Amino acid sequence: MKLYEYQAKEIFAKYGINIQKGELAKTPQEAKQVAAVIGGPVVLKSQVLVGGRGKAGGVKIVDDLSDVEKAAEKILETEIKGYKPNGILVLEKIEIKQELYLSIVFDRKMKKTVIIFSSFGGMDIEEVSKKHPQKIAKIYIEELLGLQDFHINRLLPLLNNDREILSKLKEIVKKLYSIYKKYDCLIVEINPLTLTENGELVALDGKMEIDNNAQYRQKSLVDTSNGIEEDPIELIGKQAGFVVIKLKGNISIISNGAGLALSTLDLLDKYNMGVANILDLSGGATPEKVIRAIKVVTQDKDVKGILFNIFGGITRCDEIARGIAGALNSIPEDISVVCRLQGTNRDEGINILKDVNLDADTDLEETVKNIVSTVNRG
Repeated sequence: MKLYEYQAKEIFAKYGINIQKGELAKTPQEAKQVAAVIGGPVVLKSQVLVGGRGKAGGVKIVDDLSDVEKAAEKILETEIKGYKPNGILVLEKIEIKQELYLSIVFDRKMKKTVIIFSSFGGMDIEEVSKKHPQKIAKIYIEELLGLQDFHINRLLPLLNNDREILSKLKEIVKKLYSIYKKYDCLIVEINPLTLTENGELVALDGKMEIDNNAQYRQKSLVDTSNGIEEDPIELIGKQAGFVVIKLKGNISIISNGAGLALSTLDLLDKYNMGVANILDLSGGATPEKVIRAIKVVTQDKDVKGILFNIFGGITRCDEIARGIAGALNSIPEDISVVCRLQGTNRDEGINILKDVNLDADTDLEETVKNIVSTVNRG
């Protein structure tokens, strides 16, 4: 679960991390009012849950306050990677001496928390690691020991041995680590963490992502009133009891496992076919559950084809087939359906589908070729 920048910064401020003066605005008129209170040049930042705002026109510096309303209107009308802004964060413009990068992340491979710091901020950390690997420090934290001063002291060489800045950075790292633990974060990031002309460290941007499995502990953030963005089809799926992932394409993948879904996605990509969404039936799917799943994915207007990839174990292929057969009449005529069945009661499932004039294959690649051919023919 991702938070908007304004939400992350509200939490930063609560823990004593310096942020710019500013406020969220929902309309161009509100943006103008906030800028008037700030009383000087401002930065307008589109509030979306994706990166690349600056390149997409979602961040603008406005020196003349009379231009704020017009600039805000343009930002609010600009979709970024298909997402409409949830508002505009209006912030005071500050003078920057140096931009730093700071994040705390859970490293799944190492199964440890890692602090990542770089003296090159304001750009993707992946780009920094390629061009300036010597400018990045990664410090792994043992959970039983927790964050200690000696961990942060290792960052001194990247600060040109400036102990005064290190002292200020140390306080921010400790506060950020407290946020990371308190809010069950997968990542909490400040990029850039700016050193100002007067020697202060200010969080110019903020990113937080909460572990979905900890939502029951973070009810204040999960509350829909906070404006957290969720794709409509993912929300429909959640309400129906499924995990649905919305993507860009025309094929809906319904499978009984994440591995099957990903292998199907890879094969569709091989044949230049994009995926509209992925729905996981999980184990032990019943005909009624299959019918519910089909009702969910057909509400996605991007879907032109449904591909079932089922490997029967606990899940029985004949049960899946009964669900598909029972839902065929409710599927719009312009949506194609193909099935790959393998495993428990495979032959029974294939025969059930043949009785409703729907062929099923046992080979995944042949099934993918079938849906690609069908959809391409329109």
